[in-house]
Amino acid sequence: MNSIIKKIKIIFFTIALTTCWNFYSQTNEIEKNLDTLFQKALQSKTFNGNVLIAEKGKIIYEKAFGQADASNSVPLNTDYRFHIGSIAKEFNAVGIMILKEQGKLKLDDPISKFLPELPSWANKIKIINLLQYTSGLPQIKWNEVNQDSDNMAFLQKTSELDFEPGTKYDYNNNNVFLQRRIIEKITNMSFNSFVIKKILKPNGIKNAVVDPDEKEKLFAKSYNSKGKQDILKYNISGWTALTLKDFYKWSEAINSFKIINQESTRELFVPFSKDNQTGLGGGTIENGKVTNHIHDGAAFNYQALLISNLNSTIILMTNNKQNNLEEISGSIQNILDK
Repeated sequence: MNSIIKKIKIIFFTIALTTCWNFYSQTNEIEKNLDTLFQKALQSKTFNGNVLIAEKGKIIYEKAFGQADASNSVPLNTDYRFHIGSIAKEFNAVGIMILKEQGKLKLDDPISKFLPELPSWANKIKIINLLQYTSGLPQIKWNEVNQDSDNMAFLQKTSELDFEPGTKYDYNNNNVFLQRRIIEKITNMSFNSFVIKKILKPNGIKNAVVDPDEKEKLFAKSYNSKGKQDILKYNISGWTALTLKDFYKWSEAINSFKIINQESTRELFVPFSKDNQTGLGGGTIENGKVTNHIHDGAAFNYQALLISNLNSTIILMTNNKQNNLEEISGSIQNILDK
C-alpha cells in the first residue's frame, strides 16, 4: 500500500514539475518576444516610454525603454510618472459618481444647482450631459485661456450654447472643466486635493501627482521627434500623472468596482451613441464583470493607452508621441496569443 502511495506522489510531483517548467518556458518566451518588439521600436525611434502587461490579474511584464527627457542623458525607469492625457478625465468622472453614490448629486441635476454663477443656459445642462459630452458648451479657447479663472470668466460671458443639450455629441474639455468645478463646490476642496485624498490614496495609489511642474522628480518630460522638449503648461487644472503600477491599480480598481459600484461604472460606460466616448473612455459590463475597458489619451507629446479585458491588461505610456500605440498594443496581443 505504501509503495502505491509513493508512486502516486511521484506521478503528481512529476506532473507539477512539468507544468511549472512549461509555464516558465512559455513566460520566458513571451518576455523574450516582448523585449525584441520594444528594442526594435526603441532603435527605430517609434517608442520611448514605459509598458506594463498583466494576465489574469498578475503582472508579467513591466519595463522602461528610452529617455526621460530631451537631453538623451536620463534613462527612464518604471518609477517615472507620465501624463496620460484624456485618460485623466476618468478621475473627475469617477469623482462625480462617488458624490452621486453619497447622495450629494443626481445625474439629472442641472449644473446651475451647483454653479449658479453661470448664465441661464446652465439650467438646461444636466450633469449626465457633461459626462457624455452632449452639453452644447463651446470649445475652450486655448489661445486665450491660461488658468481656470480665465476659462470660468469666458463661460460666464458666453451668451448661448452651440446646440441644445442632449441632442448631439461634441468631445469638449469644457465638460471636464465643469465636472471638476462641481466637485469643488460640493466638497469644499480643490479638485486636485480631492483626487489625491479621496480617490488615489484610499485605493493604494501613492505615487501619482496632479499637475506636476518641471521640477517634479521622476516625472517624464515630453519632447517631439526633433528632440525639442515641450513647455509644460496647464490651461485648465486637474491632470493626473501616474506610474505604471499606479495606473494598473487604478484599472483594477475600476474593474473590481472598488471605487464606485457596478451601476455607476455601467453608467460611465454608456455613450450618447455608438462609438462616442464617455467618462471612462469606452467599455462593457457583462454578467457582473467588466469585460472590456479601453481609453487613450494625449497631451503635448505624451500619449497613453489602456486596454483591459477579462484576460489581460496592456498599459503603454510615452513621452515622445508617435501615434502608434494601438499598433504596438496589437503586436503585444499577438505575442500573448501565441
